[in-house]
Amino acid sequence: MRSDLPPTDLSLSEGIDDNLRFLILEVRGQLERTERLLSDLQTSPDRRLQTKDDYIDNLKTVIQRKCFLLAGEVARDNRATVDLLKAIETVAVNLERIADFCENVVSQTQYVLEPEVLDREQFQPFFVAIQTALGLVERALFSRDIKLALRICRSEYEIDGLYKAVFDQLLEELKSGQRTQSLVTAIFIYRYFERMGDSLLNVGEAILSAYLGERIKIGQFEALEDSLESAQLGAEMATVQFLPVKETRSGSRIGRIVPSGDGRTSVIFKDGPTDKIRAERQGVLEWHAIRPGLVPKIYSFHEHGVNASILFEYLPGKNFEEIVLGGEAGELQAALRSICDVLGDVWKRTRLDEPVPARFLDQLRDRLPDIYQVHPEFARPGAGIGTMHVLSFEESLEALSSVEHALAAPFSVFAHGDFNADNVIYEPGSGGVHFIDVHRSKRMDYVQDISVFLVSSFRLPVFDEAARRRIGSTIRTFLEFAGEFANRSGDRYFQARLALGLARSFATSTRFVLDEEFSKTLFFRARYLVDLLRGVPAEELDSFKIPREVLLD
Repeated sequence: MRSDLPPTDLSLSEGIDDNLRFLILEVRGQLERTERLLSDLQTSPDRRLQTKDDYIDNLKTVIQRKCFLLAGEVARDNRATVDLLKAIETVAVNLERIADFCENVVSQTQYVLEPEVLDREQFQPFFVAIQTALGLVERALFSRDIKLALRICRSEYEIDGLYKAVFDQLLEELKSGQRTQSLVTAIFIYRYFERMGDSLLNVGEAILSAYLGERIKIGQFEALEDSLESAQLGAEMATVQFLPVKETRSGSRIGRIVPSGDGRTSVIFKDGPTDKIRAERQGVLEWHAIRPGLVPKIYSFHEHGVNASILFEYLPGKNFEEIVLGGEAGELQAALRSICDVLGDVWKRTRLDEPVPARFLDQLRDRLPDIYQVHPEFARPGAGIGTMHVLSFEESLEALSSVEHALAAPFSVFAHGDFNADNVIYEPGSGGVHFIDVHRSKRMDYVQDISVFLVSSFRLPVFDEAARRRIGSTIRTFLEFAGEFANRSGDRYFQARLALGLARSFATSTRFVLDEEFSKTLFFRARYLVDLLRGVPAEELDSFKIPREVLLD
């Protein structure tokens, strides 16, 4: 269990727990009244179904207000209390939603012309499942009972199964062409029961999230539970805390699992689309064969439907982005030196003298719709005045296609594939370097990693003079290292290919930058490099040099 969980009586002082108990009772009462009406449609709806709605809504509002006020008071001192209050607020909102669905069911009954279409044997199991789950909410939340929270979540599976069976039967009956209005109305009514199941799932997941300290879905929780069990690390769900590690834009969930007790090993849990997690696993295996210890060990791997999960070794240290932004000057220099040493070694070990296309322009073209969705102002058509014509960005890219084809790298290496500054971990004590997030790792042009690393440093959203100097120094050092490697390797077109890679990375970075001025800074650099390279004669591409001001403020 989380060691920082708050005492339950913290909510007692505000009466939040009593308000929630009353809310649960009222919602269960609404369900009972709804069930009685469905059992005998000849009777008038219980007036309390309508009058209680305002009371339920008021209870929800009171709970929300108290949670927000208390969260504001303790936010700095007790994160676990805030997590609990957020869960209570989510529970209250979804309980009120279930009560609203009861009202929706009742309002639909007026359109049922043949009461026999609502068979008690069909609708009663819905009420049993919903009432059973509601009966677990208070104890699951305030006793922090993870097993009860899981039962609440899984009630949604049961309700979905009930809905599917009834829906199929009603659909079959509709084919007869008889009692059409009543049958369609019955489908609407059962659909509201199915939505009650969705609300119960939200309730259960909110309780699980408060328990772990981070928002989590039932599928991710079950994957984490299975991963910990198969890894045999001595950690159980009842003894861990889930700490977010980094933001992702790909739908993957990444967190650090911290077991309670001394001497327990932290691990990294990642859950996401199966194809991506499979690629991550394959990348780790290949990196281990190339340079053991460069990437984290894998403790377990599971596939579950469209998603998969993987449990990694936790690597101590800082990611390079953190060092650039806040590390000491000596630490920054040492980290960058170690990164360059590791890259040089990997490139030397894995080099194969075979031409490999870079495909930077293809990558950029694939992402243009996403870029224009965030920044439609970049999607400018070509224009002309008299004999002068300015190409659109797409036209400029197309004009460069033949140039890129002629600029194939003379050799391939095994590269990271997504070499952002926050995907490199440095251990100050040992000087060790580690790579993470290696799902794109494969054999390719080494300029791919160089361009991504340079732009990921340039685009860091800090603008004070001292920070930009540190970033500029980092870029200069890394660029010198890359240039020296290219010279030693006889790569004649390194600078020209790097210009394409930088253009790709500058432009695609704008998908995640909302600041108007900074996004223009990035995109216009991409446009400048594309147009600059387009104007270079083919016989002069080997002497092309990237203007230093492109990367240095």
